[in-house]
Amino acid sequence: MAALYGAGLLAAGQFAKVSLTLGALDGVYPGAPVAFAVSGVAVMGILFGVFSGGITASVGPRRAILAGLVVSAVAGGAQAVLPDFPLLMALRVAEGAGHLLLVVAVPTLMAALAAERDRAFVMGVWATFFGVGFSLAALLIGNAGPGTVFAVHGGLAGVLAVVLWIMLPRGVSPERRPLPRLSDHLLIYSTPRLFAPGLGHGIYAFLFLALVTYLPAALDAPWLSPVLPVAGLTGSLLTGPLARRIVPGRLVWGGFLALVVSFALVWASGPLAPWVAILAMALSGIVAGAGFAAVPWLNPTNADRALANGALAQLGNVGTFGGTPVLAALGLAAALPMAIAVGLFGALATALAYRAAQRDAELAASCG
Repeated sequence: MAALYGAGLLAAGQFAKVSLTLGALDGVYPGAPVAFAVSGVAVMGILFGVFSGGITASVGPRRAILAGLVVSAVAGGAQAVLPDFPLLMALRVAEGAGHLLLVVAVPTLMAALAAERDRAFVMGVWATFFGVGFSLAALLIGNAGPGTVFAVHGGLAGVLAVVLWIMLPRGVSPERRPLPRLSDHLLIYSTPRLFAPGLGHGIYAFLFLALVTYLPAALDAPWLSPVLPVAGLTGSLLTGPLARRIVPGRLVWGGFLALVVSFALVWASGPLAPWVAILAMALSGIVAGAGFAAVPWLNPTNADRALANGALAQLGNVGTFGGTPVLAALGLAAALPMAIAVGLFGALATALAYRAAQRDAELAASCG
């Protein structure tokens, strides 16, 4: 499990290594839109998230993870020479394919390997991969140049590919689906148990990244910038114990309702607002962890879990891509009203989606 989580940290590093070296990259590529080197991976998730789920369901999570690491090592390592910007962007797009395979296949395999009673806890731990990976990258990169950072990241991906090739069990996922088709989108988004976790995750991602970016400035508390992501991680780790008493679907929509209340309290707390905001972001972590836990809760087979994780990756990237520019356009004063409005929408949408998903899962179980 630790090695699989390490693959998640490397997947997070695919965003972090560019985000944290943007200043230096501006100097290497003067006049080039280097910020797009970050969003290139997110665009891949928007366009091909469902296909990555279908590929994982077809070839199995072990092969998908190894392929994702090899692609990440080759494409990421090639970036270390800092080629011309168009080639760098092409390599980022290729690396985005590896990223997608990792973020879909790793939780699919972790859920398959975990005991049933531990599955929600394992998925809660997995939900922390992005924040932990980004934080570790920030600590380790320091003043290193982008070429060095890219080389180290690609090398680690290659080493981990060898380690997991030796360690990962074969035959964990005997069921297979045909290779993905465009019709998989219709299948997923017409099957509530497949799309409900992704719906909640997309709404969460839309809100979380925007607030982590702008809430410290909106509350005139810049010290919150490193604190808010850690608060979210803490909430995700609470998902496991909570999911043993409350089903994941209820945790998702209940978590959104709790967000509404907590952000209303932030609005009314005056000088205490930054401290209440920490609590609110911890509650958002519960929403994230419960969404990942809902995938195996609703879907008993690895093939269906892979499809659900594909939808989760796709809608999560839609949220990540959209939330920050929307709040930037609305202005800092809109941070708390937007949080309350999105929380209300999330509670209503996921309550309806998970209600339909539970009925769908019960019907599938009775027919299976």
